[in-house]
Amino acid sequence: MFIFQSCNDLPNFEVCKSEMCNYLMEKASYVHEINGFYIVSSDEIPTKEYGFNHTPIDVFNKSIKLFSSFLDQNNDGSIDQEYLSLNTALSENLAFVIGHRDFVDEITYKTEKKYGVYGMGFFSDSWPYVPSYDGKGFLVNKLNSSMWRPDDFDATWEETFHTITEAFNRIDDDFKFSKGGYLRKLMDNDILDGTYDISEQNNLENGDYDKITAVNEYIHQIWQINFSGQSNILNEHQKKALDFMIEKGVPMTLNNNYDLILGNRLK
Repeated sequence: MFIFQSCNDLPNFEVCKSEMCNYLMEKASYVHEINGFYIVSSDEIPTKEYGFNHTPIDVFNKSIKLFSSFLDQNNDGSIDQEYLSLNTALSENLAFVIGHRDFVDEITYKTEKKYGVYGMGFFSDSWPYVPSYDGKGFLVNKLNSSMWRPDDFDATWEETFHTITEAFNRIDDDFKFSKGGYLRKLMDNDILDGTYDISEQNNLENGDYDKITAVNEYIHQIWQINFSGQSNILNEHQKKALDFMIEKGVPMTLNNNYDLILGNRLK
């Protein structure tokens, strides 16, 4: 295993350019950077609840692959020109942190409070990593609940997507998840029509399922259904949300077999 001493002791790796990078190198077991956007992980063993005996490096590498594919839609090994600003939004605002909840909470608290970077967490001790999942092969009749997920779902798909759309939320006023935003209005209207529900999930989370989070969940579900080739089941509000994401340039494809790597492994 690679042992970190200091950034100056990395002859074959890119030297850290920021204090936050040094902090992540000290705290995390694995660190990858895509032009200033950091993906980090602990070495804690992920849950086996979902039938897979995978390692923390498996989840880490899969997350890098997914982020790389999102930013490289034409699969040529470099960030697409139209996604350079998205990569900047990621690097200036967000980091992706993988590990057990205590580790994720520690890292994300520090990056936000000290460096102004919001950490999107993947809780490997409880969330499913299902390497066989390919985003297709399931049937859905309608999208009417925030609780819906495909069978045998791999949560790395969802959390990397949430990070991408959170970046849009932070740089595009039209893409805001807060009250008054277009996507928020569409979800609220869907709820008012009785065709979509977030109350069940809110009850399960003791009233802490806020609508800002709900919008990001909502558009991921819509994206996932469209990716599977079943956009015809979306209702009028959901189709408008899909059209809006396409108009705004949200990456709409994902190559589960992407075999290139963007950025640099630092640790």
